[in-house]
Amino acid sequence: MPSTTRTTRKTAAADTEEQIPETPPTTDPAPAAEGKATAPAATETKTPDVAPLEPPSEPEPVPEPAPMTTAQQLLPAKLGHQIVDEATGQPPADPDGVFIPVQPHGNRFRCTVRLIEHVGMGAYNTPATRLLVPAGGELSRYQADRVIARLRSQLTENAE
Repeated sequence: MPSTTRTTRKTAAADTEEQIPETPPTTDPAPAAEGKATAPAATETKTPDVAPLEPPSEPEPVPEPAPMTTAQQLLPAKLGHQIVDEATGQPPADPDGVFIPVQPHGNRFRCTVRLIEHVGMGAYNTPATRLLVPAGGELSRYQADRVIARLRSQLTENAE
């Protein structure tokens, strides 16, 4: 007959129990009363290595929008009824002085005043005011000539 021998295996739990040394119980110098939680031990507070950031003294200025310089942004296909200088509320007295060339012999012209136009918009021609050319806006020769021609015709209409 075969001999039956029993071998016992050690389990992992038994191994860990054997390896963990017993820690002595901690004794609290001041025993706590029943039902009250014990205060946590005092911990050292460390000061940060870097000082905290301070809020800025002044708010940052809002950046100005990019100036309108392309023809699609500046001139509508149809000019309005009356073009005026926004500062005075009247048409410019000298239409030729409104635009100056950017370069001596160039094809681009810069507007010296802010031109607005009074128009009637919509089916009922509701009166409205819209920006035509901002001060410093650059136009091509053709576009500047269109505005100057309209300003001249306004001057002759007002003179009559």
